[in-house]
Amino acid sequence: MGKKATLIYFRFLGVLITTALAVFTIVLGRYSYQNPSNGFLFPIIGLGMIPVLLANLVFAIYWGIRWKKWIWIPVIAIAANYEYISATYQIPHKQLSYADKGNSIRIASLNVQSFHGDPSVYSVGEITGLMKEQRIDVVCLQEFAESSYYSFDSINAQFKEYPYVAMHKNNTPGFGLVIYSKFPITNRDDLFFGNSNNSAMWVDIKVGQTPLRVFNCHLQTTNFNQTKGLLKNITLGGYYDTEKEAARKITDKLFENALKRSNQVDLLCHIIDTTKHSIIACGDFNAPPSSYSFHRMKEKLQDGFQSAGSGLGYTYRYLHKTLRIDYIFHSKELTGREYNSPSFDFSDHNPVIMELSLKKEK
Repeated sequence: MGKKATLIYFRFLGVLITTALAVFTIVLGRYSYQNPSNGFLFPIIGLGMIPVLLANLVFAIYWGIRWKKWIWIPVIAIAANYEYISATYQIPHKQLSYADKGNSIRIASLNVQSFHGDPSVYSVGEITGLMKEQRIDVVCLQEFAESSYYSFDSINAQFKEYPYVAMHKNNTPGFGLVIYSKFPITNRDDLFFGNSNNSAMWVDIKVGQTPLRVFNCHLQTTNFNQTKGLLKNITLGGYYDTEKEAARKITDKLFENALKRSNQVDLLCHIIDTTKHSIIACGDFNAPPSSYSFHRMKEKLQDGFQSAGSGLGYTYRYLHKTLRIDYIFHSKELTGREYNSPSFDFSDHNPVIMELSLKKEK
């Protein structure tokens, strides 16, 4: 094969790979947020949306440097996933100034990972210190837990700035939920998900004369830690007969959990539909923006990151900081003024913090 023929061959191969990747990216973006009950593959592959988009970006840069028209193939694939990109990255912008205190609410959501596995004056104090620093009015915590030497009463005493408390004590240790509020709680309820340790709760609060319903959600765990354990067993030649068997185990577990989350988010949306008050729904949804759970919530409410966030949105501190699985959603009649998710060393999740104006602003 001559030099010219070789160049033509590799150019053809490059175009073929670029096109195949672009088609896969567009199809993945279209089907990753379908209900997992319709098929198991895309919701799982959708977890890798960021690497897939970055691969398209690499090809776009490659063809751009060579001044070739093929650059439009990966560019179109990236543009077709604009909705996912906007839920992952927002162009940095100046956030709105603080609203009048009587016309706004500052809310925080955090998966506390059972207070880093060690509830104590120190670990709980790190969280209360953060909430005080951020001037939080309503605190929603997931994986809330006590220990034999540090009880719920001791933990609540450290949240003394919040006179109103609603707690959901899950039968499974480490899966509790709690809402601390500076505003009166007028009503509450717990939501139990069948065949799952996860759950949700809501409270009605009154901010001045404005009633709000706040949801604190912890949807089906993704089991990333368990998955890492399976991968480690593959590497070390563990108890699985073959890599194929281990891969099947991982895939089955991811699909099973995605299916549970889809049922759980459908229940949440049903309750949202029957709620007359304005809504703030926050928590650990264990699902990225490419998922059915995220899109289902977006059908009902606005995503706080998209309405007031800035820069790269991620909330899970591991896996190279590529996962955004914790959210604050809100009714359209509320205005997002500030949104941030600061790094926090005392959990595997970052807190999600948002300030909202209680009236729609132009």
